[in-house]
Amino acid sequence: MSGSPTPPTAPTFEGLEPKLAEQLPTFELFFKTFGFKRLHGRVWGLLVLADRPLSSKEIASALDMSQGSTSTTLNELSEWGAVRSSFDSARRCHLHEPVGNTMSIVATVFRRREQVVMAKLRQSTNATLEYVRSRYGDRDPRVLTLRSILSSCEIAEAVMQLVFTSVERALGDSQSLLSKAVSTALKVGMTVPSKFLNVGPAGEAELIAKLAALESDDDDDTDEAEVSRG
Repeated sequence: MSGSPTPPTAPTFEGLEPKLAEQLPTFELFFKTFGFKRLHGRVWGLLVLADRPLSSKEIASALDMSQGSTSTTLNELSEWGAVRSSFDSARRCHLHEPVGNTMSIVATVFRRREQVVMAKLRQSTNATLEYVRSRYGDRDPRVLTLRSILSSCEIAEAVMQLVFTSVERALGDSQSLLSKAVSTALKVGMTVPSKFLNVGPAGEAELIAKLAALESDDDDDTDEAEVSRG
């Protein structure tokens, strides 16, 4: 009696073709700009350009990295919302793929990084204020300036929290204008004419209207095609 059939083995990932591998420095620069290491961008770029989700072993081999460094990089990218992983029962390992919503990644990075910077400035300013007050008294002219800085830090932190929370909430709400605009842009992809990047004084509203018009045209074309097939 024969056993259960063996599942087909996935083809070995041989690495990126040279033309695609040439693009990896662009991804490195993108991540470097937002405070990551170039290695983060290189791994994310590989996942973007690969034709399938990859295991950590395949990533390490393709980029000539150690397994430990690969695992650490993937964990950090996952923490920042740039990579998602799932267990493949057939291959008995975790496979990793990129999160294509760079707006969400950037919003998360900005929120965390700017909060850290503002918190450090607030702590330093507060410590300096206490020192000046204890040594020179409340009438020292620096006291007023330092208090003003503290107030502005608190306001800035509150504003940043509001903005980034609103962006993340809007991206997570399929009915929000921002989410609709992003979803439509991703759907339309490269068919959006470059002139749409110049949205004019109407700003976001004009861009959303243009993208919505494009999506409507696409839906009309789809309907016509279905009618013709019927």
